[in-house]
Amino acid sequence: MIKQINGEHLINDYIAPASQPFDFNDVVTRNSAGKLVKATATTPRSEILGLIQKDILSTDSDYASDKVVPVLESHKEAEYDFDVDTGTALVAMVGQVFDLNDEDGLNVDSNLQGAVRITRLISTTQVRGKFVTAGKRFELRSYQQVVAFGGFTDGGGAAGTLDLAVSIPAGAVFERVIITAITGFAGDSSAVLQVGDGTTVDRYNTGSPSIFATAAAGADLGAPSGTRHHSAAKTPRLTVTAGSDWGAVTAGAATVTLFWYDVA
Repeated sequence: MIKQINGEHLINDYIAPASQPFDFNDVVTRNSAGKLVKATATTPRSEILGLIQKDILSTDSDYASDKVVPVLESHKEAEYDFDVDTGTALVAMVGQVFDLNDEDGLNVDSNLQGAVRITRLISTTQVRGKFVTAGKRFELRSYQQVVAFGGFTDGGGAAGTLDLAVSIPAGAVFERVIITAITGFAGDSSAVLQVGDGTTVDRYNTGSPSIFATAAAGADLGAPSGTRHHSAAKTPRLTVTAGSDWGAVTAGAATVTLFWYDVA
């Protein structure tokens, strides 16, 4: 389900074709004949009209004929509540753009069209957002998370890993990682940090910067060493490698900030 919550209500009439059912508040666009059809996940966002304001049922007396129906047109400042039909909504998704799943829900696992920008998390299955109907452009995004050694998973050797609570979306171009407010990951003889995507351990940094000593100003992680463009969404993974055994690490915390360009 999708429904408008606030903002301007602009309703105009359009032609719905014969023998095509619709539910109230379905997202609609127009076909090559200029008549209404349900929007899909692949509908270009610039072609989204808005929400049809009438049920059209096979039992209607005029079902087999073209008819004029009202459409609540999308407005860039209006907010809507969206059911999340595919994926799990997270706080980290606020501010990002995602695709329609179909005419009555959202897919937060995809942003190929980027038709909806999330403005508020309501639950894991419902969000508030705005339709994005302008042309695509690159927009700088950032995400920040405080991490501590107790949140890392011991790999059974010298390394501990932690997945950040964010996803770099498909289509994004990664720019930089900044790590600040370091409380040294002490206890062993050394500790170095790499930031990867779960497959390539250092995709988002160059080298093995030390985080063994406390450093309020942080450490330089260098430019991304891997492919910056994302053909698929990835969850960043921190890998801290101690001198001999991750289990020897007794302290450590830092603030990690990621930057990437998103097709918005």
